Amino acid sequence: MTRRWLDIAFALFLACVWSTNVGAQVSSRKKADPAQEAAIYERILNRARFENDGTGVEETEAVIRIQSQAGVEEFGQMVFGYSSATEKLDVEYVRVRKADGRVVVTPESTAQDFAPDILKEAPMYSDYRQRHISVASLQPGDTLEYRTVTHIVTPLAAGHFWYEHTFPKGVYVQEDRLEIEVPKSREIKLKTPKRAPEIQENGDRRVYTWLVKDIAPERDQDEDRDEEEAGPDVQLTTFTDWKQVAQWYAKLQGERMTVDDIVRKKAEELTKGANTPAEKARRLYDFVARNVRYVSISLGVGRYQPHTASDVLGNGYGDCKDKHTLFSALLKAAGIQSYPVLIHSSRKLDVDVPSPAQFDHVITLARVGQGLTWLDTTPEVTPYGLILYQLRNKQAVVASEDTEGGLQRTPADSPIKSFVHFVLDGKFSEFGALDATLEFTTQGDRDWPMRAGFRRVPQAKWQDFVKVLSANWGLPGDVDDVQVDPIEDTSKPFHLKYHLHQDGYFQVPSASANFRPIPPLGVPAVRASEKSTEPINIGPAGEVDYRIRLQFPANYTVRTPLAVTMSRDYGAYSSTYSLNKGLLEGERKLTVKVNELPAAKRADYESFRHVTSSDEDQVLSCTILTPSGQGTQMASKMEGTPAELHKAGVKAFESNDYRSAIDLLKRAVDADSSLKDGWYDLGLAYAGANNHAEAIRAFRKQIELDPNHKHANGDLAMELQQSGQTDEAIAAYRKQLGIAPFEKAAHKNLGVLLAQLGHDADARTELETAVSVPPDDPDTKLALAQVYTKLGENAKAQELLKGLTGSAGGESGEDIFAAALRSDIDPAQTETDAQQVLYDIGGQFDAGEFDRLGPSAFSSMRLVALAWSRMGWAKYLKGENLAAMQFLNSAWLLSQSGTVANRLGQVLEKQGQRDKARHLYALAVAAGGKDVPDSRERLGKLGDAGAAEKEVAQAAGELVPARTVKLGAITTKTASARFNLVFDSSPRPERAEFVDGDESLRSAGEQLREKDFPVKFPDVSSVKVVTRSGALRGCRVQRRIPADRKGTDRSRSCVS
Repeated sequence: MTRRWLDIAFALFLACVWSTNVGAQVSSRKKADPAQEAAIYERILNRARFENDGTGVEETEAVIRIQSQAGVEEFGQMVFGYSSATEKLDVEYVRVRKADGRVVVTPESTAQDFAPDILKEAPMYSDYRQRHISVASLQPGDTLEYRTVTHIVTPLAAGHFWYEHTFPKGVYVQEDRLEIEVPKSREIKLKTPKRAPEIQENGDRRVYTWLVKDIAPERDQDEDRDEEEAGPDVQLTTFTDWKQVAQWYAKLQGERMTVDDIVRKKAEELTKGANTPAEKARRLYDFVARNVRYVSISLGVGRYQPHTASDVLGNGYGDCKDKHTLFSALLKAAGIQSYPVLIHSSRKLDVDVPSPAQFDHVITLARVGQGLTWLDTTPEVTPYGLILYQLRNKQAVVASEDTEGGLQRTPADSPIKSFVHFVLDGKFSEFGALDATLEFTTQGDRDWPMRAGFRRVPQAKWQDFVKVLSANWGLPGDVDDVQVDPIEDTSKPFHLKYHLHQDGYFQVPSASANFRPIPPLGVPAVRASEKSTEPINIGPAGEVDYRIRLQFPANYTVRTPLAVTMSRDYGAYSSTYSLNKGLLEGERKLTVKVNELPAAKRADYESFRHVTSSDEDQVLSCTILTPSGQGTQMASKMEGTPAELHKAGVKAFESNDYRSAIDLLKRAVDADSSLKDGWYDLGLAYAGANNHAEAIRAFRKQIELDPNHKHANGDLAMELQQSGQTDEAIAAYRKQLGIAPFEKAAHKNLGVLLAQLGHDADARTELETAVSVPPDDPDTKLALAQVYTKLGENAKAQELLKGLTGSAGGESGEDIFAAALRSDIDPAQTETDAQQVLYDIGGQFDAGEFDRLGPSAFSSMRLVALAWSRMGWAKYLKGENLAAMQFLNSAWLLSQSGTVANRLGQVLEKQGQRDKARHLYALAVAAGGKDVPDSRERLGKLGDAGAAEKEVAQAAGELVPARTVKLGAITTKTASARFNLVFDSSPRPERAEFVDGDESLRSAGEQLREKDFPVKFPDVSSVKVVTRSGALRGCRVQRRIPADRKGTDRSRSCVS
């Protein structure tokens, strides 16, 4: 069995223990661009010549054009493998042909032979060797040429030869030629289903030739796997039937299975007290599986003949055939007959070609008692009697000279019931932290990956390993108290238990927090490339049961998904949830009764899987209010060391509980004024509470303690800027850049501030630097484009705007929407560009860059509205009207751009909604912008032209009320205040932060979080809507629009 196969199995275990054969339902085939390839094979020649006695010669020539540094890395070190016991390798030349005609030859003396990495601890164990040659003077643009000749001096099977070849699929090849020469009189079996060879006879020789030209790689993982299962393109063998192969290997292996005194004594020791053949076989199996270390050399790589049983016992390691040999010898010493079984770990056996090349693994068939038992000692920790699912229900060759020899099919079913039980029992804190105990129990087919995984990781690293495992299950966090039942006791199910803690699992408060506490089951998909007439592989059969029990505090309102129940003759699926007094209990259960379904069941199974996948996509959601007064009071009254108070304060800040954070952090620095980052974190808390004066004082105190603090000067500058102290802000920004010269945010903020002050040349320098530092930031590009325009550098401005508006001729002034939403745009490219802008801005939200709600957060909203409108207009031009309306409506509500209203009106008109379209055109005229004449003309065409002006006047009166939400009475006096609002996939704000104004209105934040605002999200993304609003006693809250970047809040005082 190959190391690659074991690694694949282990990776699947990490991703999802249930799914051992998950495949893409729809394969995406993508042709590569030759110019982008690291290297291209201009010519490949493989020539094989065989003699009747089994000796022969294999030659390979290749000409490779190196196109990039990646090609140099790939081909700069050539490695050629061969078996030193049976073959002699000659590397006739390795040379580099330069573009100017010079040829640089790599000296033969530089070649070195090594054992492969897997054999470094025991290089004499196998005769397989690798010749390493470092290619001299290889560079992009060169052509690499090499030729190797491998002489088969000792045949693996006297009087026989075999060969197989697969033409390249993952690389560009201009010409690939294969020649096989055999004695004309020799009977062979040749199979080449895809390409017929040209056949020539020359004297007593026959030559088969295949020539393939212009092979272009197709990046299709499903197809790669299918090709591997289907087998090679060319197969040749001199064996006439499988019985002959079975007898050959039985004799080859039998010579090494001698039961000497060492083996006999060990068998007696291991089976002492065992009264039945089954008990003896189980003890011997456990010993060889667990105590003889597996060395991963595939059958056929190097020798086919195993080492002697006593050598394997003495060494304590061996490959698959060696472990079988020792196991078989011990069984023989205990009076139990057994046979080697040749099998392939991944591909299906081609029964038409009796060739040893079709195998890469050896397992055991033992006659225990009255029956036959299939066993595999290679995986080391599989239960007795279980062979892995990949090896079951497959044709294999039992190597025996008696009647058992020949083709047999391995069992389809597991002798052990397979199941997975997953239990999560936890609770959330008021501040969004999760504490949970998780238990994972598994047996059967899903048992081995878990045991193998933990066996490969040192116990000291188990906590880190479980942390990765838990994250792959969708449950990231800190892990401790890891408990694993004895790994090597395979008579019992595998059992794992651990504790999980995650601070900030939820952001508190949150208007709509989505989560999936139950990991997906990973129901296997039917590969698109699978033949419709073949049985559908849905196994292995078994049961998976995931249960959760989560306690939520009083400030959470939890909403559960719909329950699902579905049953078929081949399986069943269900998911249920119940919520009672804050206790959520849920279960997701899947039962698969069979490994395969008939092809006629394909549509039914795909429907079954679609339901399970759709259910797994359902999310639980909750609304989380600011922690109760009791919770906040508890945090504020917390006692502890300065470090503990600091840590608690940071947690409160991350939960947006700024009052508690300020209290805790202030007490921490009062107790220890030199506390690392203490004053800085206190400054952040004051900034979050919009107390700029105290934030400035705290940041300055941090800078006194640490003048080179990596962030404090930049945050100080932002607070100074918001306080109107622009000269000091500029100085602080420049000091920050002296400490961190490549800090993108500092360059951007300084550039925007300089631009606002009219220092355009200096602003250009800072903004150009900010644009050059990754990641991409559309808002910075827009700000720089505006500076370029003011400086008269229109060409540069237009180039920057092209990615934002799709037009190099767009304006950087007020109506940027008009340049973006033209009728002659490329819809596909526009959609791609707009989506990228949304990804970039969403990434800034994910990275926490906008948590402070500084000027950049607010200015980015104009770009969000622009990107949504571009997405909507592109979809309209593609004929996707419903999706277009969603995006354009969201953009209109956010921007109140007359151009966006015009485009939304056109979509509505196209849909036949004339009254709504007419109203949108009236709003478009009232909102203004470059397209007012067009909007006015469309308005007139849809109705009475004389009534148009009246409709426009009415529409103008609707613009401000459309952004206004009524509140109940808060105070009895005349008062006003400003709030920052943050919306996350909901019309209700998840954050409502008091900015300034009358303190009597501070409590309005609670009411604001319970109100629906005119905000809509067209799709699911990381983008949030950030806006500033004015709150008035007993009156209303009015949301500002992004275009009001330099204006004042449109609010007024009123009394109730």
